Amino acid sequence: MNRNIESLLIACNNLGVEYNFYHATKNLVGVILSGREWLFINWATPLNPQSIVQLCRDKDYFYNYFKDVVRMPNSDAFLYPYSDDKYASYLEQRSIFEIIKSVEGNMAYPLIVKKNRGSWGTNVFKVESRRELEQALLAIFNMSSASFDYVALVQEFIEIEKEFRAIFLDGEFVFAYEKIVEGAEFKDNLSPLHWEGSRAEFVTDNEEIGAIKRLCRPMFKKLVIPFCGLDIVKSRSGEYVLIEANSSPGFDHIIKHQGYEEVVGLYERILKRLGA
Repeated sequence: MNRNIESLLIACNNLGVEYNFYHATKNLVGVILSGREWLFINWATPLNPQSIVQLCRDKDYFYNYFKDVVRMPNSDAFLYPYSDDKYASYLEQRSIFEIIKSVEGNMAYPLIVKKNRGSWGTNVFKVESRRELEQALLAIFNMSSASFDYVALVQEFIEIEKEFRAIFLDGEFVFAYEKIVEGAEFKDNLSPLHWEGSRAEFVTDNEEIGAIKRLCRPMFKKLVIPFCGLDIVKSRSGEYVLIEANSSPGFDHIIKHQGYEEVVGLYERILKRLGA
């Protein structure tokens, strides 16, 4: 049983809510509210419709939908240049060299290159030269790899001072935590909480919380996402930037370092929203 589900069950017990297990792992849980069953599966809740899940999963779609209302890294997406003929109408670059030429004509090194539908920091590269850009694209477009993606994103590099995960329910801020790498050792993954010795701590500074809320408020005016975790950075120049969204955020790291209380409180709010 993962820590998200553990938190859900504590919340159910606190509120006197009935639930059923449907798998040996106990990560498939049916919660009974007013005679109706709601499914919680691994990290996913029943709050988000499929369209929202897809929007958050596809980083290129998410960027193009929200880029006019929230600051995100300038990004460009490139389709696998050797795709099947049925995708020919979408192809603008038909070789790795043409992609590199396009990138270098519009953006400057260093850059961030990542797979479009990646998670857990897999296939995310900081590149500082044409050779490194080529290697990153080849890694993402490697069809024999489990990490293959048909779309590679190339993004503006931001000098990061701090990195956060902020949790929102129906567009309302719930809590945020900082991903701290001070004293940690880099382990071939740019995602901070994958570094050896990294930790997560709740954000309690009102100025930082206010800045996070101000950054995100316009996107929720455009579209209310019922439940999400937003990865946000503060640049060395003091600018707050939204990196990406997760419609099924995990809480393993923050529970490990800060305990269950805040996450259980979040699940209690979710249960009450569903009718508890």
